[in-house]
Amino acid sequence: MHLSLMRPEQIGDSVRRNVPVLMAAGSVEYHGPHLPIGTDHLIAEAVCREVHGRCECVLAPTFPFAPTMSWAASPGEGEIDFDAEPLGRYAREVFRSFVRMGFGRICVLQHHQGPEGLQSLCLRRAAAEVVREVSTAWGAEWGRRDPATLPIPGIFSLIRVAYVDSFSSYAVGQEQIPIGHGGKGETQLIMATHPETVAMDRLGAAAARPEWLRDAHLGTADEGRRWIEFCARGWVAELERREPA
Repeated sequence: MHLSLMRPEQIGDSVRRNVPVLMAAGSVEYHGPHLPIGTDHLIAEAVCREVHGRCECVLAPTFPFAPTMSWAASPGEGEIDFDAEPLGRYAREVFRSFVRMGFGRICVLQHHQGPEGLQSLCLRRAAAEVVREVSTAWGAEWGRRDPATLPIPGIFSLIRVAYVDSFSSYAVGQEQIPIGHGGKGETQLIMATHPETVAMDRLGAAAARPEWLRDAHLGTADEGRRWIEFCARGWVAELERREPA
């Protein structure tokens, strides 16, 4: 179910059954001459689509912008360095709205600057503020009450901001998902999900590229699909984990 396409009674039914909300978060920034500027949020959305197709969840609109610090390029090349303060305020209002609608599990699949990057920190702070607001309204000593009697029994997991592979299980010695800004990892993920946007002929010689693009030519669509599948399995397992309504 896509949130924007749901009718009010469908929202009410999802709330009653504690269906989780899932939303992607990424950025708009330069990822090299061969990739689209929406690479980060396109990857997050691709994993969310896979998850949405395999387990019940409400797919919410994406957070497409994030602080980039103009690390890779200038605005003329597609860089949008979104200030952290308004991003945090925007996220807080979105999270508040979901809580007011009645949703008890809100999950953000974030892909930009890694799990400790600026966007993740902004979203997690906004989540923390909303969780504190909700619990403060219950008065003092609410921790002494039976959790099942609380308006939101799963308050500590009400809003979760996690990275694309946060819930994936790696075997001992298994290769971790390659990411790298615009390099092999992100190139192959976009090859797998939006091949029409990739222009490998624009990369040029490896020696002339910045270090983070040196291995971009090694990406393959098949490997990209394998990693999308790997990440989606972890998120499905997390969303299907039952918690109190």
